[in-house]
Amino acid sequence: MRAKPSSPWWAIERDRLLFEGGARSAFPTLVRSAKHGAIFGYEVDIEVPYYESRRVSVLFYSHRSRNAPMVLADGPTDSPHRHSLHGRRQLCIWHPEAVRAERWVWEDGLLTLLGLTRMHLFREAYWREFGEWTGPEAAHGDPEEAA
Repeated sequence: MRAKPSSPWWAIERDRLLFEGGARSAFPTLVRSAKHGAIFGYEVDIEVPYYESRRVSVLFYSHRSRNAPMVLADGPTDSPHRHSLHGRRQLCIWHPEAVRAERWVWEDGLLTLLGLTRMHLFREAYWREFGEWTGPEAAHGDPEEAA
């Protein structure tokens, strides 16, 4: 007899509520996006200091690590820290092979992820205006080019 597949973390209310933490109070426009089979996500408007607000989607896929959400934002996509994945320009907020202190993991929660996203969007807007990236950078190529 086959073992019953385990539910994704988002299907377990306790895990989902712990993950969301204080994100709802810090980001009042935060909503859970509709589940589409193996995809779960959030939609939120993020105020970018000194620049226009952006609509952000955070998507989790059951076949990917919960430490590897896809983070997308509306508006301009030109940035040295985005990469194409399945035809979408995903924000590259941290290098997936970076040491723990330099990357986000699921246990950090949604509030921390949205804070990192806000800072990333600020750095992108600043880079588009002044041509300088104001944060740490890891050398890496486009994952689709490596495939």
